[in-house]
Amino acid sequence: MNDIQWLSCQDPMSNNVIIHFRCEGHMYSVVIKNEVDDITVSMVEARICKKLGIDESSVKLKLSYIPLLIGSEEQFIILDDEDLCVYLLSLDKENRRCILYVEIIRRSELPEQLSRAGKRSSLGKRSSLGMNYEVLHSNDNDFGDRAITLYGGNILVEKQSERGIVAIQEMLEAVDEEVNLDENGGGKEDDNAGGKEDDNADRMEDDNAVGMEDDNAGGREDDNAGGREDCNAGGREDCNAGGMEDDNAGGREDDNAGGREDCNAGGREDCNAGGMEDNGTQESEMRGRYIEAPPLAKPVPFMEAWEDGLGLKIQQEFVSKKAVQEVVDRGACSNSFGFEVVKSDKQRLVLKCPKEGCQWGVRAAKIGRSETFSIRTYSNLHTCSRGSQSKCNSRRKGTPQLVASLLHDDYPGQMETPPPKSIIELVWNKLGVKVSYSTALRGRNEAVNVLRGTPEESYQMLYCYLYMLEKMNYGTISSVELDESDKFKYLFIALGASIEGFQVMRKVITVDATFLKNGYGGVLVFATAQDPNRHHYPLAFGVLDGENKESWTWFFEMLKSVVPDSSELVFMSDRNVSLINAIASVFPMAHHAHCIWHLAQNVRGHVPNVNKDVVEARFMDIARIYTVPEFDAAYSGFKTRYPSAAKYLEESSEKEKWARCWFPGDRYNIDTSNVVESMNSVFKDARRYSLIPMLDTIVKKTADWFNTHRQETVRGSSERKLVPLVENFVHDTWGEAECLIVSELNAFHLEYSVMGRDGKPYLVNLLAKSCSCRFFDIEKYPCVHGLAAFIFYSKKGDSNHVFDLEDLISKYYWTELWALAYYRTIYVVPDRSQWDVPDYIKNKKILAPKRIEQRGRKRVKRFPSAGERRPRTQNKRRPRQSLQWLLFGNRNV
Repeated sequence: MNDIQWLSCQDPMSNNVIIHFRCEGHMYSVVIKNEVDDITVSMVEARICKKLGIDESSVKLKLSYIPLLIGSEEQFIILDDEDLCVYLLSLDKENRRCILYVEIIRRSELPEQLSRAGKRSSLGKRSSLGMNYEVLHSNDNDFGDRAITLYGGNILVEKQSERGIVAIQEMLEAVDEEVNLDENGGGKEDDNAGGKEDDNADRMEDDNAVGMEDDNAGGREDDNAGGREDCNAGGREDCNAGGMEDDNAGGREDDNAGGREDCNAGGREDCNAGGMEDNGTQESEMRGRYIEAPPLAKPVPFMEAWEDGLGLKIQQEFVSKKAVQEVVDRGACSNSFGFEVVKSDKQRLVLKCPKEGCQWGVRAAKIGRSETFSIRTYSNLHTCSRGSQSKCNSRRKGTPQLVASLLHDDYPGQMETPPPKSIIELVWNKLGVKVSYSTALRGRNEAVNVLRGTPEESYQMLYCYLYMLEKMNYGTISSVELDESDKFKYLFIALGASIEGFQVMRKVITVDATFLKNGYGGVLVFATAQDPNRHHYPLAFGVLDGENKESWTWFFEMLKSVVPDSSELVFMSDRNVSLINAIASVFPMAHHAHCIWHLAQNVRGHVPNVNKDVVEARFMDIARIYTVPEFDAAYSGFKTRYPSAAKYLEESSEKEKWARCWFPGDRYNIDTSNVVESMNSVFKDARRYSLIPMLDTIVKKTADWFNTHRQETVRGSSERKLVPLVENFVHDTWGEAECLIVSELNAFHLEYSVMGRDGKPYLVNLLAKSCSCRFFDIEKYPCVHGLAAFIFYSKKGDSNHVFDLEDLISKYYWTELWALAYYRTIYVVPDRSQWDVPDYIKNKKILAPKRIEQRGRKRVKRFPSAGERRPRTQNKRRPRQSLQWLLFGNRNV
């Protein structure tokens, strides 16, 4: 054809598809901004109708093309999406495709109702993708326009010359008698047997000769003649009885046998005249093959109204207008629709769809004088398209409230949520909205505030919270101090379970404070003990306005109501002056030790031009020496080698405060404040919370520790009477103790001399629970020399055997007392909706302290103390660019 030409079809700069088409003698072009796999027939028809300016509902388009790429000039018709995909992918080497031909068929020109034969006629056109499914699998009972009806007795014969298939349908379901009309001698295979050239020579003048009612030779009246129930009787593949394999009697493959020129001569229905193979045989062969059904071409309806997914109901109530806005905002993000605010004030909230004609809308109003809002009017169906709101959707921005709502659903009731970077990805994956880092951080904080209120509400509800805490945990002691203007100043809390458990613990309390990061300033204080297995044991905690003498004195006065003053009591802390003075004034009988780790950091800062790590390690080793002679010798060498460090120690602290051998009280193995420093690290994130959420986190973590250690106390055999720490020490040193030489000095006072591995004799007194190495005296359980003396004592077999190994060990290391320390359960405060607080407690109000306004970014890391090293930043010093660098680079040569 002369008007056929190749045209460019692919935009080289993008994935757009360009289609050129001819309609009514004119050329047009359309651009579809989709991938080829996503383009459908309905989409192309809609674009063509829009291009031509015609109503798609009033016309039917016929799409076709000539596939010159395969060298064919036959016109291919596009019937479904697969045909269209073949057309779009048929490109030549220059990235071109054939012209698309469009024929417009008006709806008024189409018949109102098509017969079954008409449907077959329209579907009988071959698709460009192969075999006509409907022709192969159509029902033989369908009648076409050219069907011929023959009547022979009780049999209805339908001839459909268009297909060349004889369809025989029984009109009577039961035939009582068989009629044998076979006059040709029992069904001969050839009508021309005996040398006859004519199908009906000497026998028939027409198809009904000699009483035959059927055009099938052999004289049978129907397909079931001769008692056969199936058209394939006798194992034959054809429905023609009498041994014939086709519709032509005598087995002929040509309807023109005997010189006939008419394909219907002799009354036959076979239109395969001229030597063509019988259609019945071809159909029988095709039925044996599997042919996939073509997809049903269903009309694509216009978009129907769709729901917004909010699930609101008329008269549904919300605690505030803000809550209504959050529900609609999140639903709009998750379901990809926009809205605009028509009216928003203290009394009502009216929202509607920004697209004209869309009936979606929400109207909420305030109920009386309360803050509650209820839904008054609500239409949940959108009649607009999401695609038409693309501008509205692109302008959607995430808010902290949206982030908080998402975290509340994904992490219900949890104070610890993912970091802001993970929240950004979570919001994008869930809602398809991008949020900034600051928005994610504020939303994370907002989620915590939703659980336990805002910072201001935390101070206002503090009395109610403390009432519920004491109610859930009996024996709990709490106290709040306010200033003259009723603003918060101090807080002290000691849980009842901790107070009761401390009675069976070693009387060593470590105290320290760390600053808060909630915007109101102040410090978080912990008074922590250590259980015999060296686990944290929180005794009391509180919030102070700072580390000063007044605040520390108030805290220790509250602590004194829980732990009475005694000479057995020991406090361990850093060398904060106000803290030291407060302990001395409130607990005059108690002993006070200085943390040797903090002291070591200061010592290393006073030693120039030496390896500071070596100085720090050497000092801590000296501080942990058990005997005075060994300490004096080691400290003398340290003083000679590092005179500046020794001078600082003598001026800033007394050796009785940090040297283990010189300390007057019983501090056991505790010589640092690491216990409470670890507490500060555990609650690093909680220090950013407002007051009540922070207290909740501390109580919950303490409850978890109690539960874990409670299980440890009952783990193992019931015969074990010592805590794992001491039992393992005895197990590891027992073998060495058995090899030591022991000499008995006094059998009545149980005094022994033990020769150590170092060749020195050590004096052991089992009754006094002491050894000259001082380990037995300080740690309160036997050293290797004490175990050797006990082994000698137990092997002696004296009838005056008065004690066992457990009697040599302090009761604080017994498993029974260890279990008593954790036997009580700590309960967290329930949700605010479950609080049962009397009115006189509710009427107590606390005002929040003045918020500290600071310029710049809020500081979340503490200032390093003396001797601490700050981690390096990314601005590292570049290597020196010398001649060596130019020649060899940064590698060492």
